[in-house]
Amino acid sequence: MWVFFDIGSTLVDGPPYGPGRRLVNALGLPDEAVSIVNDRLFKTPLTDAVELGRWLAARFAIDPESAVREATTLWQAQIDEAWLVPGATEALHTLAEAEIPWVYVSNIWPPFYQGFLRHFPTERQRPSFLSFRLGVSKPQPDIYRIALRTLNIAPQQAVMIGDTYQNDIAPALALGMKAIWLLHRPEKETADLQSVAAGDAPAPNLTLQSIGDLRLEQLAGLDGAFGD
Repeated sequence: MWVFFDIGSTLVDGPPYGPGRRLVNALGLPDEAVSIVNDRLFKTPLTDAVELGRWLAARFAIDPESAVREATTLWQAQIDEAWLVPGATEALHTLAEAEIPWVYVSNIWPPFYQGFLRHFPTERQRPSFLSFRLGVSKPQPDIYRIALRTLNIAPQQAVMIGDTYQNDIAPALALGMKAIWLLHRPEKETADLQSVAAGDAPAPNLTLQSIGDLRLEQLAGLDGAFGD
């Protein structure tokens, strides 16, 4: 079995507001700009904050100097703010010791990925299917299909581990993958919790409070035997 990990709020976490919302607020842009900015952040391989600032200035007709300044501030903050979710290091160590392969399938943008690598520098070499590199993001199933095709495995050979039902759990289940829902932020998942409880949405194979609760026997229970 292959384990597919989400990154943000699964292995590392950060401030409650996402980068798109923070940029929009800092620059005084209208609320409808959030989705436009997020699309750029999460689906474009931005090289640095200057590139981002120049795009913001051109796209929204705002002062270039202010746009670059706010982009630079946020870029560095996203690197520094990424903090380890308790149990994340231990979970990866457990998988490594058991020789269970894993990859990353995540909606993420370059500086927050740098923040992740600050905690897990050796993971830079691991196969990673990241929205800013691929130009496609969850819940679109294509990001999962690309990962499965690249690894040359069937959906039944993979389990997705993530904290968001709509992005992580639902599309994985729809493709025939297994899924583990990490519910350490249940207040943000209320509607989906109710849908699952009512039988209106498919239930994950396993629900845990956090990544720190993951155990090898739980994965074995999903697969029957590692390496199938």
